[in-house]
Amino acid sequence: MTINLKPLMTAGIPKYLAISEALEKAIASGDLPSGARLPTHRELAEQLEVSVQTVSNAYAYAEKKGFVRAWVGSGTFVNSYEVEQETEFLLVEDKDTEGRAIDLSIAHPVCTAQHSQLFKEALLKMAQSDTDALIRAARPVQGQKHHVEAAAKWLESQKIPVETDRIVLCNGASHGLMLALGTVVQPGDLVACENLVDHGLIARSNILKFKLCGLATDHEGIIPEAFEEACKQKVIKVLCCTPSMSNPTSSHMSLTRRQHIADIARKHRVLVIEDDVYGALEPDRTPPLSSFLPDQAFYITSLTKTVAPGMRTGFMVAPRHLLQHTISRLAATSWMATPMPFEIASLWINDGTLKRLIEFEQQEFSARQRLARKVLAGFEYDYHPNGMHIWLHLPEGWGADKLVATAQKGNLLVTGYQPFVVDQTQRLNRIRISLGMECSRYRIKYGLKLLAEILGSTPPPTHFLV
Repeated sequence: MTINLKPLMTAGIPKYLAISEALEKAIASGDLPSGARLPTHRELAEQLEVSVQTVSNAYAYAEKKGFVRAWVGSGTFVNSYEVEQETEFLLVEDKDTEGRAIDLSIAHPVCTAQHSQLFKEALLKMAQSDTDALIRAARPVQGQKHHVEAAAKWLESQKIPVETDRIVLCNGASHGLMLALGTVVQPGDLVACENLVDHGLIARSNILKFKLCGLATDHEGIIPEAFEEACKQKVIKVLCCTPSMSNPTSSHMSLTRRQHIADIARKHRVLVIEDDVYGALEPDRTPPLSSFLPDQAFYITSLTKTVAPGMRTGFMVAPRHLLQHTISRLAATSWMATPMPFEIASLWINDGTLKRLIEFEQQEFSARQRLARKVLAGFEYDYHPNGMHIWLHLPEGWGADKLVATAQKGNLLVTGYQPFVVDQTQRLNRIRISLGMECSRYRIKYGLKLLAEILGSTPPPTHFLV
C-alpha cells in the first residue's frame, strides 16, 4: 500500500522517529487501515529519500510500540490502532469488542488482521490461475495430485514422512477421525482413550455405538502400565489418543512415552488412531506416535487449530491395508474433500506462508502462557508452554458449575470439566481456559485478571446464580 508520509513527518528529530510517528498518525487517521501491508523497507526508503537502515529502524520502533507487526517473508502490516508507549504486539485494547464477553471457552488459534490479509492475497492468486480443476474435478477421491503432494511436504515437516498414495484429504480432522473410526470400529467395540478426552470423541462414540475405555493419565498422557493392563483384561479394538497437548489437560507425551505406547499397541495388535491437531504448535516437535507404527496407525491432523478454524483442511495417513476401506467411506460421506481450502493450503505450504503462520502461533501462545503465569500466580494448573489451553484446579469452595456461572455473570466465558469426562459419574474441581479465541492479548490479560479475582473471592450463594 502506498501513502505519502512526508507531510506527516516532524522536523528536528531523528528520521527513524519521524517516520515512526508519521506511520502512527496515518494509522490513527485511518489512512492506513488495520491489516494494510506497508511498503517494503527499500520502497519506503526510496520514497522518503532515506537509507534502508533508517526505515528498518523506524519499522522496528513502530513494532515495539505495537501499531505494526512484521511477518518474516510476508512483510510489515498495520495492527489495530489503540496503542501506548512500549506496548507489546497484540497487548492493546480492542475497541471493537467492547461490551462483548471475553471468550476463554473455545479451542481456537489466534487469528489477526494479517491472517485475513494473507487469505485475501491467496484468493487473488487463485483467481489469476487456472481454477477449472477446483470446481470440475470429481476424482481422485483421495484429493487432487498437487494438493496431496503439498500435504506430503507438510507431513514431512511434522516428522511423519509418507508415500503420497497413503494420504487421504478430508474436511478437517473431525471428518478424518470419523472416517478412521468408521473404518475399523463396529458397534459394541471397545476403544481405549485418555480418561479425559476431546468431547468430539465422546460424540462419535454415541453416533457409532462403540464403547470408550478411559485410561489413567499423568502429565505425559496415557500411562503405559494402564494401557498394558487394559489390553490384558479387555478386548481393546483401537487406541484413540492425542499425544501432543491433549485437550483439555495439555498432557504431552515424551519421545520415550510414545515409543512405549507404540510397543504395547504392537504387542497386543491394537490399532491406533492419532489425533494430532495441536502437534505443530510444539517447536522442534516430538515425532508423532504414528511414526512408530506405520502399518498399524491412522495419523490425522489439520490446520483448524494451528492456523484458522475455517481452514477445514484435514490430512490423514491410513495404514495401507485399510486405505481402500477408508477411501470408500470418504466417498460415502462427502465424495471428496472440498478442493478450494486445499488450494490455499497448498499455496501456503509451497511458498512458506504456512510455516510462518505456525511459527506465529507458537510464539503467540508462548507469550500468552507467560502472561497467564504472571496473572494466575498462586493458582495450580496444567499447561504446555506453547499450548492454547490451561487446565485449572479450582480453589476449595469453588465447584466447576458455580465458577462457570459466576464468570459468565462477569462477562467471562470459560469451560467446565463436564464435556471431557469419559466416566459421566466422575466429578472434578477443574475448568478449561483457552487462550486463542481473543485476538487481543489485552482482553486475554483482562479476562485472566477477572478470573483470578473471582477465584480469590468467596463463592456466592447458589441462588444468586440462577
